[in-house]
Amino acid sequence: MHDYYEQIFTFIKENFIPSTPENANVKLNTEQLLSFLFRTFPVDCVSDYDLNEILSSLGYMRHNYVVEYFTEVGKKKDARIEVKKSLEVGWCLKSPFDLHTEELEKK
Repeated sequence: MHDYYEQIFTFIKENFIPSTPENANVKLNTEQLLSFLFRTFPVDCVSDYDLNEILSSLGYMRHNYVVEYFTEVGKKKDARIEVKKSLEVGWCLKSPFDLHTEELEKK
């Protein structure tokens, strides 16, 4: 049997560092983080309890942060974009990859 606990511990340690909501470029709740990990590791190879223990031992803390959703309201000609916000509780990680959103102009 594989020791996925140790493999996931190492994977997170080598690819991310703990962060704050203001500085994190990856903000995921536990369910989202498990889904992300299960793209690399077998599904259900680690539990949410194990993940909590792994993250806590690496110095991560749960944070509250705001998540924004953009929705188009109204008919095409009079449509406007509304920004809806909700509060999420999750993990704030910093990845070395540039994950900033870029705005492109329409031509």
